[in-house]
Amino acid sequence: MNELTAAGGEGAGAAPASLIALEGIHVSFGGTHALIDSAFRVAPGEIVGLLGHNGAGKSTLVKVATGALRPDRGTMTVDGASVPMRGEPRQMERLGIKVIHQDPALTPNLTIYDNITLGRPEEHASRDARRRFAREALALLGAKLNVDRPVFTLSFGQRQIVDLARALSTNLRVLFLDEPTGALGKRETENLHALLRKLAAEGRGIVYVSHRLRDILEVCTRLVALHGGRVMFNRPANAFTLGELSEALSPGVMRRGVQRTASVAETGGLEVELHGQTHRFGRGEVVGLFGMAAGPQFRLMDQLFGIAEPVSARLDGAPFTPRRPREAIRQGAYYVSADRERDGLLPEMSALDNLVLPWLKLHTRFLLLSHGRAAQVFQRAQQALNVRGGHMDASAGALSGGNRQKLVVGRWLFGRRPRMLLLSQPTQGVDVGARTDIAVALRRLAEQQVIVLVASSEADEIALLCDRAVICEGQNWIASPRSERWEERLLEGLVTRNAA
Repeated sequence: MNELTAAGGEGAGAAPASLIALEGIHVSFGGTHALIDSAFRVAPGEIVGLLGHNGAGKSTLVKVATGALRPDRGTMTVDGASVPMRGEPRQMERLGIKVIHQDPALTPNLTIYDNITLGRPEEHASRDARRRFAREALALLGAKLNVDRPVFTLSFGQRQIVDLARALSTNLRVLFLDEPTGALGKRETENLHALLRKLAAEGRGIVYVSHRLRDILEVCTRLVALHGGRVMFNRPANAFTLGELSEALSPGVMRRGVQRTASVAETGGLEVELHGQTHRFGRGEVVGLFGMAAGPQFRLMDQLFGIAEPVSARLDGAPFTPRRPREAIRQGAYYVSADRERDGLLPEMSALDNLVLPWLKLHTRFLLLSHGRAAQVFQRAQQALNVRGGHMDASAGALSGGNRQKLVVGRWLFGRRPRMLLLSQPTQGVDVGARTDIAVALRRLAEQQVIVLVASSEADEIALLCDRAVICEGQNWIASPRSERWEERLLEGLVTRNAA
């Protein structure tokens, strides 16, 4: 049997009583086997890191454990009592098994306090009591948001914080978290990790699904990696360094690296005036805009793509002030949003149509590219970014979260070549190998004299993808020229105060 023990490494001795235990779980979708007779256990006080490449079976395992998916066969116990697996999430919630999804599950037209109290006893309390409860829930993460704001006005990172606060303020036995820090800054991440340790110390179990290996090693006590629906390894977290874990998950990725041969054009490029300073982003370089979660670097992406009011900018010497995305696209500026589900994908459309979506005339459904040409573009993106699972004519929603992210990134990398590519946290939710794939693809694009800007709140992402960084601190935008130690300093948090 494909056993994931609760006690630590392979061959460990008697394990403590499990809060949740799954045995012989098998899940298939058509001819694809997502989980193959697998077992999974979580003991009181454990924080289990669940790892693996996109499509390895992590999301399927979480869906089975939380009642969102009925397996083909297998058994489950909670606190030692048998639980029928009927695919009923509310049943599992009543047993204290809860999940925080990678994409915030909120009602956009309701306020923050309405979302946090929705479906709970507090829902029927007075407005003041609900607002107070919401503020206390947000305080668990050290977050300060106006609880009267409608959720649709929040950034992706802010919505993720609200979703976290909603789940963490409940009574629970086992908490599953799917990429919980994907859009959080350092302060919010540290607050979350401190809260998870507190919950574990009180006897809860935590399952932490993430591709952010630093976060995994920071907070987890045990690591389980899946590959093709089977367990690749199951070991204590302190058995790995960051490099060793990266190598274990993607053999050869550390040696492969990203070759930087930037040749920045002396003329042309993008010039942006920000708070009295002019910043130039040249052709042939990948520049990172680094700041806290929901920081000003993300707003600049919106402004340059015509989503927010224009910023004072010039592209190759000509004024660049798009007032809607269509104008930006016509001028060769493309954008990868951090929120792929809301801004990037139409899940019911095929993966192929999603990839070539910008080149569709939506009012006529006329494809500007032939189907054969579009298929060639898809195959290039699939091969370069290692998109796994599904067929190009199958719905995009059937892909795993990381593969959907690759699809959104690939849309702009392998379609029509841009003059300028804007990306917000492009490696969010993808595995360590895919991060390198994206980094290599961006490097090749820059070598074609394309302007590439990456906005992120994750130092690792900036250091992996970019030639240099601009640190965004409110009205202070500090250019950090490339040197031998800038990546190291960025990772250590020494070049920016807002991440402290």
